[in-house]
Amino acid sequence: MNFVLDTNAVSETRKPLPSLGFVNWLAAQDPAHLFITTVTLAEVWNGFHSLEPDHPDYQGIKDFASDLPRRFRVLNFDARAAALWGEMTAKATGPLPLRDSFIAAIVRSRGYRIVTRDTVPFQRMDCRVVVPWRKPKLSPSADMGVVERPWI
Repeated sequence: MNFVLDTNAVSETRKPLPSLGFVNWLAAQDPAHLFITTVTLAEVWNGFHSLEPDHPDYQGIKDFASDLPRRFRVLNFDARAAALWGEMTAKATGPLPLRDSFIAAIVRSRGYRIVTRDTVPFQRMDCRVVVPWRKPKLSPSADMGVVERPWI
């Protein structure tokens, strides 16, 4: 299963005290199945370039942004995503957040899942949303009694 990390998930990895649920989920994933998008990369760089050079963690944040393409495979907004984005936005019942809609189009065009805390816009765009900040619940399942994961 392939996962695209939304910008808030990527940022979670940089927090001094990240969510334990998220950290455990991330550690359990095969890095070959974790992706980011060029949109997330642009958002991280925008955050960096918004800093004053005397910011106490200026170099650390620059290093973090520079390292993202080495840590995660990067997906582009390509022709498949553009076609899907056009369809999604034309059929939307209201405005969609522009950057999230680009990320959603990339995710859906590849059949991947989005890892995010910001579930509503991605659910509106019919993405399969993963929220590892939530704890899994034990419940009976048609899949031979496995643990259901509300984040998948």
